[in-house]
Amino acid sequence: MSYSLSIRLCTDGFSFLVHSLGSGQLLLQENLRCAPDESMADALERGLQLPRVAGRRYERVILYSTLPSTRVPLDDFRREDMLAVYRLTFAGTTVRPEDMCFQVLPSLEVVEIFPLQASIVQTMKRHYPSALVQGLYGSILCHLAEMQQGSTLPVSFHVVTLEGGIMIAVLKHGRLHLANVFRATTNADKLYFILYIWKSLSLDAWHDSCTLYGASEDLYHEVCQYLAHVDMRELSI
Repeated sequence: MSYSLSIRLCTDGFSFLVHSLGSGQLLLQENLRCAPDESMADALERGLQLPRVAGRRYERVILYSTLPSTRVPLDDFRREDMLAVYRLTFAGTTVRPEDMCFQVLPSLEVVEIFPLQASIVQTMKRHYPSALVQGLYGSILCHLAEMQQGSTLPVSFHVVTLEGGIMIAVLKHGRLHLANVFRATTNADKLYFILYIWKSLSLDAWHDSCTLYGASEDLYHEVCQYLAHVDMRELSI
């Protein structure tokens, strides 16, 4: 059996997920919190040595950053400008130049810019030299774009449930029109942001469609009270 390992950087530690590459089935999820006075790199080192994680050979290993990210058009991207662009988007940030990372989203012709401590990347590469380092939000956008290939809909509105919030992404004719992450813990807050973006883009409640990923049944029914075409799906990433 072939396996994949994906590791998500969380605010207080890491989440390790092992999938079967053949079936896509989740075989293991291990959440590891950073101990007091332990660096994030040391916590990752500890997690990578857990027998349940280290006891397999992986065909694919990905480290995802869940830190805030921003995007620029591919034609306008300059590696030397990453830090300036990031600081312009997130004023007051203390990110260091060596912590800046990027990910090209070829299907959308944009570049995702995100921070990740260089020591974390180095720790990862020591164990898995071929591991990929990606931004979680950019990877989600790529997946949504791939799912939309061949669609005849001029506009697609996507809502992805995240830990502590939602990500709203809008594609127009297959191109990225809007993407943003909102902190929202209650369905009322999630519904507010969904309808706020919907109205801001002047979408039609009777003809345009909304797709929810990983949402609860309660949120689905609440959105259905305002929008005529609402679908629910799972997002495997």
